[in-house]
Amino acid sequence: MSKITFSDISVKVIKLTFNSRFTLAKVCRKIPLIAKVVDKLFFEEDDIQVLPRDSSIKSNNKVISEKITINMDVEVPENVMLPSKVLKEMIMKSKYHVIMDSCICRVSNDCKDYPKELGCLFLGRGSKRISPKLGKVVSPYEAIEHVDKCQEAGLVHIIGRNKIDSVWLNTGPKEELLSICACCPCCCLWKMTPDLPEDIGKSFSKMEGVELKIDKSICAGCGKCMKDICFVEAISVENEKVSIDMKKCRACGRCAEVCSSGALRIQMEEDGIKHSIERVESLIDVKLE
Repeated sequence: MSKITFSDISVKVIKLTFNSRFTLAKVCRKIPLIAKVVDKLFFEEDDIQVLPRDSSIKSNNKVISEKITINMDVEVPENVMLPSKVLKEMIMKSKYHVIMDSCICRVSNDCKDYPKELGCLFLGRGSKRISPKLGKVVSPYEAIEHVDKCQEAGLVHIIGRNKIDSVWLNTGPKEELLSICACCPCCCLWKMTPDLPEDIGKSFSKMEGVELKIDKSICAGCGKCMKDICFVEAISVENEKVSIDMKKCRACGRCAEVCSSGALRIQMEEDGIKHSIERVESLIDVKLE
C-alpha cells in the first residue's frame, strides 16, 4: 500500500473546495480579519502577471502570430514583440523545469471546453520538490513545446510568484518557485478576482506595458466579447457599445481575439517584454541556479 503524501491530501482538499472559492472571496471582502488570515496563508507577497495571447497582438489590423520552431529564427514585424517571449526567456534561463500531468483547476471544475491534461509549468529550485506523482521533469525545449500547445488550445498564461502553489505543492520558500499557469476563462483560480478584497486582487495584474484599447466608433455592440470570454467580468455593453472597466481588466486579449469588428486590440509598449522579464527575475533569480 502506497504512503499518503502531503500532495495527495492537498489535491483532495483542492478538488473538494475549489468551487467554494467565490464564497470565500466574498467572505474575505466582508470580514477583514478573515481576509488577513487568508492573505497570510495563501497570497502574501504574490506578484502574478497575465500575459496576453500572442494572437491578440495586432499591427496594422493584422493579427501577429508566431510558430515556434527550435533553433530557427522567427520573423515578426518590426517593433512588435510577442508575450510568449517572456516565457521563452524564463524557460531558457532556468535550470529546472517541471510540467504538471494535469491542470488542477480544470480537473477540479471538470472542465468540458479546454484540455485538462495541459497543466502548469514550474521553474526554479522549488520545482525539484514537486511530487513525481503530480508532474515530470522536462527539458527547456519540451517546456517550450508545452507553451505552444497551451497557446494553440486557447489558454492564457499567467506567470509569477503564487504562494498558494508553493503551499499545496509543498515546495518550500515561495521565492524559489516560478509558476507559469495556462488558464481557461471558465476554471481559472483567479476568476474569483472581482470578489476578492482589492489588496489581495491587485497582486494579480496585467503584463507590464500592456493595455487593452477600444475604438467605439467601429464597435458593433454585439457582445461577442462578453459571453464566456472575460473571466474577470470587466466587459459590459452600454448604449450598444462595449465598455471596459479598466480597473478589472487584466488585458488577457481574449476579447480582442474574438472581436470581429476590430474594435478591440492589445497594445504593447516596445519595452514591455523587457520590463516583464525584469519583474519575474526579481522574484526568482533563475540565472543563478
